[in-house]
Amino acid sequence: MNPLDIHNYKLGSEGFLSMYLDQYQLILGSDLENYAADESLIFNKENPSHIYFILRRPKVTIDPNSFRNEQNSVKFDFLIHGKEGNDTLNMVAEFPEAKTPLKLITKYPYNLFEIIDETDESHLFARPSSLIDHNIILDNVSPAVLDYEILYIGQAFGQNGEREAINRLSSHKTLQKISLHSLTENPESDVWILLTKFSQVSVLFGLGDDLVDKESYDKDKDLEFVDHFFSNNGFKFSDKQKINLTEAALIKYFEPKYNIEFKNNFPKANHKSYSEYYNLDIRAVNIELDTSELKRKLYTDKVPRTLRHSKMFELKDDKDRFTLFSFLQPT
Repeated sequence: MNPLDIHNYKLGSEGFLSMYLDQYQLILGSDLENYAADESLIFNKENPSHIYFILRRPKVTIDPNSFRNEQNSVKFDFLIHGKEGNDTLNMVAEFPEAKTPLKLITKYPYNLFEIIDETDESHLFARPSSLIDHNIILDNVSPAVLDYEILYIGQAFGQNGEREAINRLSSHKTLQKISLHSLTENPESDVWILLTKFSQVSVLFGLGDDLVDKESYDKDKDLEFVDHFFSNNGFKFSDKQKINLTEAALIKYFEPKYNIEFKNNFPKANHKSYSEYYNLDIRAVNIELDTSELKRKLYTDKVPRTLRHSKMFELKDDKDRFTLFSFLQPT
């Protein structure tokens, strides 16, 4: 049914929010301590990341026996590890500035390598697992094997907002548990950390007088609601409540296997961690993630692989209030 065909809504204005993935950075779990000390990261004290994803995907290493030098180019193979054996990815790299033959420097477990010339000048220093995400053409390998499975979603937020995700993760029990399980149950896989920052878009939807039930319409409440929107350039909430709501919605949507809270109790009106949204009477919240730049997809057992994720949650199931669901549902 078209929501504009209904003429007995009890509110003349409705508020909707979209929390969208604004910034993100991937870190190999074993590199976490090094990144925590790196001041050149996207996220730092001035620009903190408070929501993080713990991910898993196959290990990628270089095959040292595959290296071949051909004038100013080299050929080598990456091995994508799997439970039933390894897939091979053929790689070619050109170094037109090299004046002497090139050679490969690597050592077990071959997850880090360097290409140098005879003068010991370095031309490439990289992890195969990071370099592979910049390669669009995957020879002999289905791109799906390099997608990231979401195992856990969490947050780090101090009393004054000073605690960053990367600092909390260095001693995070769940990360240690997942890493231990991967070593014993999925030795062919690596654990990754996705640091994220979500931003807010506020939407105010005003209904015409002909759509409102004149008897139940509370004009003063409606005016107060609209005034809050325009006085704050959108709907204003504390940073802590924004993070709480975003985390809860993400967990409910993806249902990662290591998360417990919020899987079955979101949204919930009496949940104090995001009570401000209910107090202001926000109608619905939409969660959006776009990892197109990453070229890899996120997924869980519940949610299939895709580059773009979007899910709207109604905070109140009121039949006599306007909803965007009717517009969003396919016809």
